[in-house]
Amino acid sequence: MEVTLPAVRAFVAVAREGSFGGAAARLGVSQPTVSAAVRRLETAVGRPLLVRERDGVRPTELGHRLLAHAVAVVSAADDFEALLAGETPELTVGFMGEAAGPLTSRLLAVVRRARGGEVRLRRFDFDDPSCGLLTGASDLAVVWPPLEAGDALETLLLGTDRRAVAVPVGDPLAGLATAGPAELAGRVWVVPRSRDEVWRAFRRPEAVGVTDVAGEVGSDAIEETLELVAAGRGVALLSEGTDEHYARAGVVFVPLTGGPRCATALAWRRADTRPVLAGVLRALGAREWRPE
Repeated sequence: MEVTLPAVRAFVAVAREGSFGGAAARLGVSQPTVSAAVRRLETAVGRPLLVRERDGVRPTELGHRLLAHAVAVVSAADDFEALLAGETPELTVGFMGEAAGPLTSRLLAVVRRARGGEVRLRRFDFDDPSCGLLTGASDLAVVWPPLEAGDALETLLLGTDRRAVAVPVGDPLAGLATAGPAELAGRVWVVPRSRDEVWRAFRRPEAVGVTDVAGEVGSDAIEETLELVAAGRGVALLSEGTDEHYARAGVVFVPLTGGPRCATALAWRRADTRPVLAGVLRALGAREWRPE
């Protein structure tokens, strides 16, 4: 089996961009060149790694399993090229709005000190709850698990938060101290649209015992969710801490009874053993930067 770096790069780029055209633009080559490189890789593997659909391209089940390893190969090659050129390898930290809690600024300060300089930040929405880790768009990410591809990632728990329901300010639930499944029955819910089935299921009303659902409205981002709630289109399952960093006029957060919680975690690819990442992770292993 002959596997070349250009073929692995092409596979990662197509998986990241969701199209051969987008991958070609990212790599600065022609679309036929990308297609041929991916075909060579699939021939070497003996099975398809990508599903070609009318609205884009997505990894097969095998492609999903191999993607994190392919990203690690490409990232290591990029770092090696940077070092040969006398440059410092770049480090990108991804985050999602819902996971950007109070610990994020302290975490980034530790990463910057360990790197000896700035890091790139990149924001992601509901379409990629791994915040770029599985496609190689980020090296570290502040995420809100569970994630479908959790076995491909290592995580460091940053904290937990009580779950809450976001309701319009004039809603009868807005005046309650807490709410439970009985009070939430028969409602229309704003639910996330995401390809990650595990992540999406954890954020649906059924996950907190609400089975009587009158309807659903899809949302692609936390800001859109809050806008829809404020407009009276539905209620949404979020975290109590969302109100701290995404305060929205016209929306009230009501904690759920029973103390169900969600987690915020720092994540990275299990297959990523680059020195630049190892140094940051050693610094993050110290607990002094985190509150008790």
